[in-house]
Amino acid sequence: ILFTVLLLFVEIRHYATGGDIYAASAGLAEAALQVLALLALAIGLERLRVRTGSIVHDVGALVVAGLGFAAILGLLVLFDNPWWSPVDVGGTVFNLILLGYLVPAILIVVLATVTRATRPAWYHAIAIATATGLGLLYLLLETARLFRGPVLALGPVSASEQYAFSAVTLAYGVALLLLGIATRSQVIRFASAAVVLVATAKVFVVDLSGLTGPFRALSFIGLGLALVGIGWLYQRLLFSHPPGPRSEGPAG
Repeated sequence: ILFTVLLLFVEIRHYATGGDIYAASAGLAEAALQVLALLALAIGLERLRVRTGSIVHDVGALVVAGLGFAAILGLLVLFDNPWWSPVDVGGTVFNLILLGYLVPAILIVVLATVTRATRPAWYHAIAIATATGLGLLYLLLETARLFRGPVLALGPVSASEQYAFSAVTLAYGVALLLLGIATRSQVIRFASAAVVLVATAKVFVVDLSGLTGPFRALSFIGLGLALVGIGWLYQRLLFSHPPGPRSEGPAG
């Protein structure tokens, strides 16, 4: 397992740096490939450990998954994030944002599904929370790509872009709520609540002071309508209980 991880790491560096493995990091492209390799290996080890029952495969799967999650936080979220790293992300749809954020989020969902019955609840919750965060980052970065072009670190944030961030975040939270209701997953519903809270905080903290004119009004109106709709969904689909059977009176 150790040498497999090292082989993947060196091969990806060799590919990303054009053969010079001692060169500086190739940025988001290399980070994304490293994360994808670790997540794919973790999924494979999880499947393998169920068949073999080996403690080596068990611990190896946990260590590799931990390295993948650490790489997500350290590389994709912090150091190589295109929001402040001057990197050309490429095309409008098929770009480094897709490779670095959406595809890892999908692999983490696969990992959470594979381990749902074999790992503790906290493992599943961390995986879903990480996938949710990557999904939100993908949507926000893709929105910035539509407004700013291939280099996201250039230029100020316009009022229309700021409003789009709020709308996308809120829509994502509602979509997660619908998914959580459809799959009866409490973890996904909690993730939805967290995303909606982020959208609400952004509207009151950022949009209230940064937006003017119709964008400020639309931001608050959209938030209000979404919160009313979420309340209706919870009341209608989650908190409603079918009436119990009518009790029959004594025969007489």
